[in-house]
Amino acid sequence: MTVLRTLLTATAAVVVAATAAFAAPAASLLKGLKLPVPAGLPSLFAANAVGQISLNGQLGGTPEGLLAKLRTSLTNQGYSERTINTVSGPWGLNLVFDPPAGTSVDGTPAGKTAVLVLQATALGPGKLNLNVRYEAL
Repeated sequence: MTVLRTLLTATAAVVVAATAAFAAPAASLLKGLKLPVPAGLPSLFAANAVGQISLNGQLGGTPEGLLAKLRTSLTNQGYSERTINTVSGPWGLNLVFDPPAGTSVDGTPAGKTAVLVLQATALGPGKLNLNVRYEAL
């Protein structure tokens, strides 16, 4: 019985370790995104984001143009848009995507799902501020 208990405990430890190995830190996933921006966006502390990190920066363009580019880029990377959360206008945009199948974001609270949130705010004609982060729903 002791040998069986030891084997079961060891097996459970391996399963837990293997499961944890598939969860990627939010910072790594964000930095790995291929976003349609001229230069990489710098990291920024984000208190409510999974991993407390986001990408944030200013770029040229319009909300409509950025929306189309983000949709294409992220869909090609395996992300699925939650269209119910999509809102855009001359003021900016809000997009929410489910990560590709099999992607797990480290630090997501139990019972929650991590989604990729992209928000852009128009700062002036042809100038936007884009923020990209994972949030738990």
